[in-house]
Amino acid sequence: MAVADIPRLLREYIKASRAHGRKPPAPSNDVDIAATVERSRSLVRDLKPSEALSVLTARIAEENEAHARRLIPLLKEKAEVQRIVSDHTGRLAILEEIARIGGSDASLWGEIGDIQILLGNSQDALGAYHRARSAAMADQDERNISLSHERIGDVLVAQGDGAEALAAYQASLALRTALAQRDPANTEFQRDLSVSHNKIGDVLVAQGDGAGALAAYQASLALRTALAQRDPANTEWQRDLSVSHDRIGDILVAQGDGAGALAAYQASLALRTALAQRDPANTQWQRDLSVSHSKIGDVLVVQGDRAGALAAYQAGLDIARSLAQRDPANTEWQRDLSASHERIGNVLVAQGDGAGALAAYQAGLDIARSLARRDPANTEWQRNLSISHSKIGDILVAQGDGAGALAAYQASLALRTALAQRDPANTQWQRDLSVSHSKIGDVLVAQGDGAGALAAYQAGQDIARSLAQRDPANTEWQRDLSVSHNKIGDVLVSQGDGAGALAAHQAGLDIARSLAQRDPANTQWQRDLVVSNVNLSEVVKTGKRAYLERALQIVRDLYETNRLAPVDAWMLDDLTRRLTDFPDE
Repeated sequence: MAVADIPRLLREYIKASRAHGRKPPAPSNDVDIAATVERSRSLVRDLKPSEALSVLTARIAEENEAHARRLIPLLKEKAEVQRIVSDHTGRLAILEEIARIGGSDASLWGEIGDIQILLGNSQDALGAYHRARSAAMADQDERNISLSHERIGDVLVAQGDGAEALAAYQASLALRTALAQRDPANTEFQRDLSVSHNKIGDVLVAQGDGAGALAAYQASLALRTALAQRDPANTEWQRDLSVSHDRIGDILVAQGDGAGALAAYQASLALRTALAQRDPANTQWQRDLSVSHSKIGDVLVVQGDRAGALAAYQAGLDIARSLAQRDPANTEWQRDLSASHERIGNVLVAQGDGAGALAAYQAGLDIARSLARRDPANTEWQRNLSISHSKIGDILVAQGDGAGALAAYQASLALRTALAQRDPANTQWQRDLSVSHSKIGDVLVAQGDGAGALAAYQAGQDIARSLAQRDPANTEWQRDLSVSHNKIGDVLVSQGDGAGALAAHQAGLDIARSLAQRDPANTQWQRDLVVSNVNLSEVVKTGKRAYLERALQIVRDLYETNRLAPVDAWMLDDLTRRLTDFPDE
């Protein structure tokens, strides 16, 4: 502004102010608003625009607050109706509108985050949960702070950041421990504490700390048992108790205690059946019931009860399909449906129904691919997609489509490599990567690429050995190492390295024998023992017949107890023929 222009601009300002001050206000039925406008013009006429703006700003704030007080109850009611009709997108928009006009608090941002999770938007959910934590901190609300930490941890788990998730859960645990100690009679605080122990257990499982996870789960179980006994009519506490039984069952499966795991899963099923019967319209309880059927099916598969497993899986699938049809936008239910298809495919494979298994796996793959595309940051969905590719590869191998199988396994490997690089401490993802290398090795063997197969097997074994050393009590990892020894031994045989093959197969047998002794009811481990004995019979210089006899006895025991899988029925005749044709030593 030029100095010479100041007098002119000042005259124009005075003229405009007085003109505006003399202008009569627009007619209004609101006496208070009319009085405010009149007051503002009087101040402008007196050349006091700053005071006029202050008067107007204060009045506008009052009007906005009054408007919000009237509008927010209506918006909340609309959001509740949208919840009832499962209009997640519409409800999210309404809750965000409530937050925008000033009705936000920790609970509101928590709800917004929960819907974002439901819709598959993990990053947006994380932002909402952080805002919930900030609001709770501003209010010095310790319980809501702990809840926000927990929700943040949940998103970090889904995104593959196990270390940060554990830190979030531990922050939540510290607050909840203090609250529970401060007021031991407060059952809400006791329940919150049990949830924190469970969440920490989940992360420790992923990090390979089975003992630490079991201790966390047992701490949770103790709290929940006490709550459930205090008020058997409290359905939330009954459900919590069922979840604790499930978690402990999972650990017992990993430790090779099939009978203990089945007992835990059946205890969970009993609680969930009672809840589902009490309120068939409760979708959470229906989903829980579906999960219990699936977990029991998993144990029955291992025990060789394929008919029982298929019945359990079908019961779980029926519930999962019903829920997914009820709300197609619910990504959790879609994922459950995908997993149910996969489990049924596994049983159909064991029954020799390759076509039926492929159809089941393809149905699971279609859902898994859709979810993975919806939220690429969701590592659980990326892992599920890798599993679907791997399962389809298995079927294509059985059908003789080596090229198709290799493509499926490589698609799985690419996903698993990315996950393992994202969080090297996640032992589940490391194991998945090991399995992918092994499966690719199998195809390369069939294609005559011995060198490529050996490299793939060794890459898988390096991971398997590291995991087995990390937790010797984890039977799944011990079995993986045993299988890798056998596969490497087979390649060394084909390459003429008899000494190397003998050492590899002997290492595989030692582990297989240890596992089979730990749980004789585990049919997979009995089968592994058969394979190891046959492998050694082909590489040792003396005692070949003894190895074959041991293998045949195991197969006969499985057959006579109806635990020999149909796809393995050939073993009985094959081993009998081998021994018949084998000269006495």
